[in-house]
Amino acid sequence: MHPYIAYAALMGLHVVHVFTHDSIALGEDGPTHQPVEQLANLRAVPNLIVIRPADVNETAVAWRVALETRDRPIVLVLTRQDLPTLDRSRYAAADGLRRGAYVLSDAPNARPEPILLASGSEVGLIVAAAERL
Repeated sequence: MHPYIAYAALMGLHVVHVFTHDSIALGEDGPTHQPVEQLANLRAVPNLIVIRPADVNETAVAWRVALETRDRPIVLVLTRQDLPTLDRSRYAAADGLRRGAYVLSDAPNARPEPILLASGSEVGLIVAAAERL
């Protein structure tokens, strides 16, 4: 599949690829369904937009981006996990994903220590970890 995606990116074609069952958290599918290296490979393709939404709000924005972007292919990397919906009154708006990456929450003392990074299904885990710190 990867060569076709790379060719579409080189040609600037508007193609939307939707990948499901993302994450190693889907243990019941077994190790053959945990292609952990594929996300890094996709992100390395020039002119390809890869979006891995953290919740239903980001998924809605991701679909809008996919339909509005006409000059390159998009990959939506989705999961079948039951992800928590982030409380957007406490965290940044999901529209921030249009920039590719965004700060979900600023550090309470304006000097973050440590900085926590995540995408997709791991964002919920990072949010829970940040609340415990």
